[in-house]
Amino acid sequence: MLEIQSLEQDTDLWHQLLTQEEAYFSSRQAFLTQSSNRLSIIKAALDNPSERATALQLCLYLTESERLTLFDELIRLASVGHSDIELVRQAILSLPLSWLSTHIETVAESLLKKGTDEEYRRFLELYINIDEDLVQRLVKRALQHQDLDIREVGEDFKNYLKLKQ
Repeated sequence: MLEIQSLEQDTDLWHQLLTQEEAYFSSRQAFLTQSSNRLSIIKAALDNPSERATALQLCLYLTESERLTLFDELIRLASVGHSDIELVRQAILSLPLSWLSTHIETVAESLLKKGTDEEYRRFLELYINIDEDLVQRLVKRALQHQDLDIREVGEDFKNYLKLKQ
């Protein structure tokens, strides 16, 4: 008897999930096709931790030019660890790698200039997925930094690159 009740409860929960997911897809499509200010809304949501994950997921449905508009904000979010870091990286890496490899350093520079080991580590984790030359340049910079913690990040990634070869 308890097994039948448990199965019925599980089935009900499953159907609730399916219904909510269908509603989400429908709402997402309506927002993407009917919102006249979707970029400004998404940009504002990126600054709100409780809305950020949804905004980042929506980034993948935006046009490339719209994602480029959000690039500086995405790079800022990629510079520190938080629960949505993988979604941020996914949004960034959805851009053409050739474009990223020529533009990311310029935007990251303002964050690295006064950055800590946190920013160096997060950018190196991202750069690994973009271009090895980017990684090499930032590792070299980290190894020459006056901050011991930043030099340690440089050593970590220098060792990682050796293991990867």
